[in-house]
Amino acid sequence: MSFFVLLPVLLIFALSYFRARRLLFPDEVFGSSVLLLFLSLGIFVSSLHLPQNQPQHYINKISAEEIPVLKLSIKENLKPDLYSHKYIAEVNSVNGKSSHGKLLLLSLKDSLKMPFLEGEQLIIVGQPLPLHGPLNPHQFNYKKFMAGKGIVRQVDLRNTNFLRLSLEENKIRTNVADFRRKITTSLRRNGFEKDELAVVQALLLGQKQDISTETYNNFSAAGAIHILAVSGLHVGVILLFLHWLLKPLRRFKKGKILKTFLILTGLWSFAVLAGLSPSVVRAVTMFSFIAISLEINRRTSTLNSIFLSLLLLLLIKPQWIFEVGFQLSYLAVLSIVLLQPLLSNLYFPPNRILKYLWDLLTVTIAAQAGILPLSLYYFHQFPGLFFLTNLLILPFLGIILIGGVLLIFLAILELLPSFLARAYEYAIELLNGTVKFIAEREQFIFRDISFSISEVWAWYILLFFLFLLSRNFRYQRFIAVLFSVIILQLVYIFEGSDYEKQLIVFHKSRNSVIGDQQGKRLQLYHDLSSPAEELAMIRNYKVGGNIAQVKEEQVKNIYSQKGHFLILIDSTGMIPPELPEGSKLLLTGSPRLNLERLLQKTKPSAVIADGSNYPSIVNKWRKTVVENEIPFHYTAEDGAFLIK
Repeated sequence: MSFFVLLPVLLIFALSYFRARRLLFPDEVFGSSVLLLFLSLGIFVSSLHLPQNQPQHYINKISAEEIPVLKLSIKENLKPDLYSHKYIAEVNSVNGKSSHGKLLLLSLKDSLKMPFLEGEQLIIVGQPLPLHGPLNPHQFNYKKFMAGKGIVRQVDLRNTNFLRLSLEENKIRTNVADFRRKITTSLRRNGFEKDELAVVQALLLGQKQDISTETYNNFSAAGAIHILAVSGLHVGVILLFLHWLLKPLRRFKKGKILKTFLILTGLWSFAVLAGLSPSVVRAVTMFSFIAISLEINRRTSTLNSIFLSLLLLLLIKPQWIFEVGFQLSYLAVLSIVLLQPLLSNLYFPPNRILKYLWDLLTVTIAAQAGILPLSLYYFHQFPGLFFLTNLLILPFLGIILIGGVLLIFLAILELLPSFLARAYEYAIELLNGTVKFIAEREQFIFRDISFSISEVWAWYILLFFLFLLSRNFRYQRFIAVLFSVIILQLVYIFEGSDYEKQLIVFHKSRNSVIGDQQGKRLQLYHDLSSPAEELAMIRNYKVGGNIAQVKEEQVKNIYSQKGHFLILIDSTGMIPPELPEGSKLLLTGSPRLNLERLLQKTKPSAVIADGSNYPSIVNKWRKTVVENEIPFHYTAEDGAFLIK
């Protein structure tokens, strides 16, 4: 379908192109046709990358009636959870026939078994299952997150037969993974402690799975989480270092070409060292274009290079547009290129030291201004001391990165002096200590900020017109700024007046939690031994629902919402003598009761079982309820139950 849409758009573009060539002064027709072409091309390429539109994708080669035999290759090692190791695997074949497509692989944490290595191959006999969505409102949607990476199925090896095969041979990714393992072993042999080694692996090798929760939270609270993810910041620092180091080559004939070639070689060598992860490949691609534009030495060339790299990456992997890291990287770079010169011209320092600090501050503010609305939408927090973190760390990040690369190669060659290893480990300790010190100033960390997608768009529209107005003051642009302010106000007025009223049966394993939301107030009923507001699912619900006030009580037996009645039956099996017609029954605590007789007596409009019930009993209830043609809802499978 998208192909037939693309054909007429290509024709329109060709006609507008030849028309524009004959015009003395260009008009909006050609620009509009280019925009339409990009949109149509994006839709077409995105549809090609959908698994259901790829005949060789494994989901199109398996059926629910058979148990397939899959051959897999481990591609990426993800951060484990409390119980499982997680991997991204590529399907090589289904039942002996060539296939492709990624899936999520789960395996039990076992100290007696070695985790899988990148490049390792497996044979599994089992049906890949769909990923689970969130069970409670406003929780992180891991299913959607993985779908953005092209992963729509998972295999749990705890419930599946599998056979480990050998490592792939002569594969770049396998060789790189083996090289990284040698680096880690060598650094550990040279005395690096666990926390410092984990940070070095994140900074230089793109491996974040060994970072402790405490260290990760400290970097997040200090506004320095971007330092742990090998992406645009690291590649940009390396680009600036190589640009400065190779600057003398420009004196020679064709020195620019040689310099550009060496810079590109250095950037892609770092990408290989960091494991060729998607974030690294994206960053290196973008900065490869910027490296070329730097030699042209025109700001417009830098902008064109950024958008050209963006177009190229999205043509190759259109699903990257939905990844948070991709969005933040490009927004940060665009903000620096566009806003930093404007901020820099507000003050002219009298000496080099002040100029360096001023430039660093303006770069930090420009980048933060560009990503702030999106960061609030995704992470709901703002580190107030982000500028201090960057002023203290960024000046030394280049030394840490370049010194780390040198340290790695000396360690691999077994030529690393102990004093140099100790000095670098001390530098990482100092980095961790600085971040921890800033993170402990909790009064400057603003958490649980509710921010909707409508607010994101409204703020970016305002920032865009403010930027245009600052470049060139015109009456039309001033009016556009005023209109964008009105749009922002309307968004806040509309969202402030949109009071939601609903009953919600949350999913909580082994307990019952019921919420009654009236606008910005939430009344919680639960049987927990500690405050329900401390639960992550309630904190997420507060932020996502813009809840200002929370009160808590013990569970009760009857709840109502706009004529709808919810009747709770707990472990005692006690039932009110009279029930309103069409009431919904909530079963909690695995009560012993004759459900068949209860259904005939009460004739409920629905039956809900929450996470406090035993799954075996729930399965029996489901069968009885379905036989009586009554809707049945189990929160452990169907998610929270809402009555609006």
